Amino acid sequence: MSNHAAVLGISGKVTDDQGQNLPGVNVVIKGTSQGTTTDVDGKYSLNAPDGNGTLVFSYIGFTTEEVPINNRATIDVSLMPDIQSLSEVVVVGYGTQRKTDVTGSLASISVKEFEAQPVTRVDQILQGRATGVQVTNASGAPGGGVRIRVRGANSIFGDNNPLYVVDGYVGADFTTINPNDIESIQVLKDASSTAIYGSRGANGVVIITTKRGAKGGIKVNYNRQVSTSNVIGLYNTLSAGDFAQVVNERAAATGTSQVFTQNQVDEFRRTGGTDWQDEIFRTALGQEHQLGVSGGNEKTTFLISGNYLNQEGIIQNTDYQRYSIRSNIASQVSEKFSLRLNVTGSRLINHNTGILTGTSNPVVQALAWSPTTPVKDATGGYTMNDPLGSVGTNPVALINDRQIDQERSLGNIVGGARYEFIKGLALDVQLAVNYLNQQDKTFNGNFVSRNNPSAYRASTEQITLQSTNALSYKRTFNEVHTIDAVGVFETQQFTSNSFNATGNTLKDASLGYYNIGLAGSYAIGSGYSKWTLLSYLGRVNYSFKDKYLISGTLRRDGSSKFQKSNRYSVFPSIAVGWRVSEEPFLKNLNVFNNFKIRGSWGLTGSQAINSYATQSTYNTSPLVAFNNTGASSGIMLGNPGNPKLKWETTEQFNIGAEMEFLKGRITLEGDYFVKNTTDLLLNQPLPGYVGGGNIAQNLGEIQNKGWEFSLGATVLEVGDFNWTSAFNISNVKNTVVSIGGIADKLFTNTNVGAGMSTQSEYVYAPGQALGAYWGLKYLGTWKPGQADEASRYGEKTGDSRYQDLNDDGAINTQDFQIIGSGIPRTSAGWNNTFTYKGLTLNIFFQGIFGVDKLNYTRAAAIAGSADARQPILEDIKNRYIPGVNETSDIPAFSITNRVYTQSTRFMEKGDFVRLKNISLSYNLPSSWIRNVGTIRVFVSGTNLITITKYKGIDPESSSVNGSDTALGIDYGAYPNSKIYTAGLNLTF
Repeated sequence: MSNHAAVLGISGKVTDDQGQNLPGVNVVIKGTSQGTTTDVDGKYSLNAPDGNGTLVFSYIGFTTEEVPINNRATIDVSLMPDIQSLSEVVVVGYGTQRKTDVTGSLASISVKEFEAQPVTRVDQILQGRATGVQVTNASGAPGGGVRIRVRGANSIFGDNNPLYVVDGYVGADFTTINPNDIESIQVLKDASSTAIYGSRGANGVVIITTKRGAKGGIKVNYNRQVSTSNVIGLYNTLSAGDFAQVVNERAAATGTSQVFTQNQVDEFRRTGGTDWQDEIFRTALGQEHQLGVSGGNEKTTFLISGNYLNQEGIIQNTDYQRYSIRSNIASQVSEKFSLRLNVTGSRLINHNTGILTGTSNPVVQALAWSPTTPVKDATGGYTMNDPLGSVGTNPVALINDRQIDQERSLGNIVGGARYEFIKGLALDVQLAVNYLNQQDKTFNGNFVSRNNPSAYRASTEQITLQSTNALSYKRTFNEVHTIDAVGVFETQQFTSNSFNATGNTLKDASLGYYNIGLAGSYAIGSGYSKWTLLSYLGRVNYSFKDKYLISGTLRRDGSSKFQKSNRYSVFPSIAVGWRVSEEPFLKNLNVFNNFKIRGSWGLTGSQAINSYATQSTYNTSPLVAFNNTGASSGIMLGNPGNPKLKWETTEQFNIGAEMEFLKGRITLEGDYFVKNTTDLLLNQPLPGYVGGGNIAQNLGEIQNKGWEFSLGATVLEVGDFNWTSAFNISNVKNTVVSIGGIADKLFTNTNVGAGMSTQSEYVYAPGQALGAYWGLKYLGTWKPGQADEASRYGEKTGDSRYQDLNDDGAINTQDFQIIGSGIPRTSAGWNNTFTYKGLTLNIFFQGIFGVDKLNYTRAAAIAGSADARQPILEDIKNRYIPGVNETSDIPAFSITNRVYTQSTRFMEKGDFVRLKNISLSYNLPSSWIRNVGTIRVFVSGTNLITITKYKGIDPESSSVNGSDTALGIDYGAYPNSKIYTAGLNLTF
């Protein structure tokens, strides 16, 4: 009875310094795990064991308050803004800085900017939110490929992806990171910011900081969401009856026999035939579970997080799964000594998400097979041959009789210790281990292989070791001079081992890829790779009166990829800043909270070669004849090595300004930059008398220049209603300056077109962008009155007309020219958040502009030539018909018509504006769960509206994504989907 009587019920209200209610404030009895959070009105209630304890009130962006209970039943608290939070401390390379002190160009994304949206990968966070960062979902498959570029592409043969740094580990794989674990993201863009990463900073750096536990009891969070997905659009195809009618009309126009009788046409109109798009696409389901436990005391904090994601793809028999677990522990052992340990594990499983290109692609075949042909034959097996349409494989069989699986298991451990010798002087030592085991498995069954089943297995193991030792010093002298310096010694070692086996003519196809040994023939292979990097680096930041800022960095990298004469390189940078808002003539106006002008210059590098690129290679597969005894396998010299290879180097200039008005209600930021990358690695052809082949040389130069602008505002704040908005736009012009005099232009062929391309689809030449399309200019059809001119080319009115560049009366390779660019020029994003009490509405738009796409999917489906044989799209009804429709630019059915798919006829604008996400959430009254936590429910829609002139399914997806010299062809690309999500979030 006495214990029960001692319990004290406490309630109250928490507000900010302006008297506004603060929902979600943590209220904990000090020294215990007992606590609650405030509701939407800022109210709370809890029971204390007695009246002698202390309540701890904590909230992000505000100072933590400790209030003695003193036997009071009502305790109201007003929290004051945290000055450090308002100054916004951001993570930069090997340290942190106040945002106002940063002299480089960076983009920051906090968890608040994406927590209202159901993101499942890091690229979804970056897309449209980070100025200067261009994110393109080349594949709409779950876990599919994505292209991320920071201020353009710098290299032709090298990797143009940014460098990812997660909790200090350099070179992380962003696809393995659970977005629920992320606290903040900083994108370093200019050379002043990235030069500290030296040889790996040329493509920009994405620094990800994961969440930590907080002092004051245990906090448990559970999040559950489910989703459904549908294809974002479909092609308008002919019904079976219309298809049969069009086939007959084509036969009549070309002088061949009718294929269908009128009774058959009528019967197809009645039954409807086969809708092949409907056969391969589906409504896909998805689910995600997230459980987190965090907390701590005065000495130690912890966070444990587990996540499971399962997403079906909108194409049948495709799916993706991700399992992840994380543990972050930090301990302040003493006033000067602290320890930390982050352990992460994840497993990613892709099933059939990497669909093949060309005629082996189910989307391509779904738009080539006749709607008059059934999916299965009379025996119940897949129909093997289409008598009229495609010469390829049944698209449903392609989906179900093939397996392309990838399983990745990853582990990452980052441990560190920090000791502060004297105030401001500290040594930080960090060790990291990253492990990857990857299993690739492929199987082609009897149907897709035409009764010659095959299988492939590959196993890869990669281990990366990293050691980082940083000595930092920060001190302010006489209250006007501030020095912040860091010196680092870092090493990294990467090792990869692989083994693979291929088996053909499997004796038992039912075993799939699990018993390649039972194959009629097989081949095996193995690989090994190793590189090391040794780095010394330093940075000094100096500030005078918080007005005049200067920063300098220097990094010296040594890489085992290069030979001794070029193994080391130095990457310097310098930046200056002027906080004009701190000058008396501007400060007294009380207009700006912050107005800063900054400029920077620096050099960064790229190791755009593999581990042994400086070594000569051997060709082990040639067949040669000795003494007229027949062909024998041998070994001959391949491409010669070049011991003089060196780093690709990027020089960047940047000038920018930052403004903040009305106590932070409006923020503006703008940048202009010029990046010049020299010593590009290119393959120079060698003459036959020295053995032929190619030799890698440092020859070329590329320039990226552009501007960036962002605007953020608290648009409206009336009572409990709040509207915040953030808009950003970036423009980058990519230009090839030089290709070293190797040739006037160099070509790249993707082989995606599967015979539809008569020339290489891409060219890079001085004055042009990377990814420039090479093709013919389509002038429409020959119209009445142009018959004589058409006859000069052996054609007639209604046939395709192309530009004859040299006017020689023939359309051939001499008439090919640059017809577009696959690299987007401009990207933009607009994010809006509306809150009213417990309701939050988020609306996010994203756009890409200035990009061309070569729509091979549409070309194959309407041309009725090559492997497709018959047109399948509704648009064919609007073709040129003599005497009926003589204005159409869709060619007539004609035996003299020539179709060149590699032309501007199928070149389309890939620009689009998309309602990327709209989310509505509601925080239920905490009284529903007795004030022990919060409940949030939400619904969301992704990719609901797309505004575009592109005639394909999805303007964003692409069949090629590996290189910036080849982008934008759509030949059955896996489209993005409309996603509808509902979820529940519980916090205790």
